[in-house]
Order: sequence, then structure tokens, then C-alpha cells
Amino acid sequence: MPDARATRIDLVMAHWCPHCAPLSLELGEKLSQQLKVPLRILDIDVPAEEDLADDLVRKFGDWTDDYLIPQVFVAYEDGRVEHLLTGVPGPISGTRREWERVLAAH
Repeated sequence: MPDARATRIDLVMAHWCPHCAPLSLELGEKLSQQLKVPLRILDIDVPAEEDLADDLVRKFGDWTDDYLIPQVFVAYEDGRVEHLLTGVPGPISGTRREWERVLAAH
């Protein structure tokens, strides 16, 4: 049986976070184009989106009460969700390296 096809990229982020905007917004869009799937932005500062983001991170990501952002996930047609990356504390270059790793692998 062939691998399940990706159906969506989820980016858990906040616009005030320099690891998220513009870096992860731009690279998330690039990944979505590579995989030919939509990019769903879940902004933790928007209450309805925060609930979805918290649920996604709690089930599949790096969860703590004050979890790191960005976190990126890919959803598949078979229902699986894969955690692709979590932002790296410190200089933005650490998160950029994680994005480069993900983009090269997909």
C-alpha cells in the first residue's frame, strides 16, 4: 500500500514571535507549495485558533503549558499527524536551520 498523501500543513504561531513572522510564515508557505497542500495558520493569540493549536500541540507536538512556537505539523489523508518542527530558543538562525532540514526532507 502506498504512503498516505499529505493533505495540510498546520503552523502554530503568533505574529509577535520573530521565529514565526515572517520566517515561519514564508517557509511554511514554501513547504505547502512543495507538498501541494494548503497551509493552515493557527495563531495562539486568536481564541478560536488557540484552542485548535493547543489541541494539536498537546496531542502531537512538544507540549508544556507555555509551549514553544512555532510548531509545524503535516496532516495525512489516513488521519495521521506528523510533528515536523518546533522553534529553537535563542537566535532565529536555529529555527531557520530546522526549517531547512524539513524543507530538504520533503
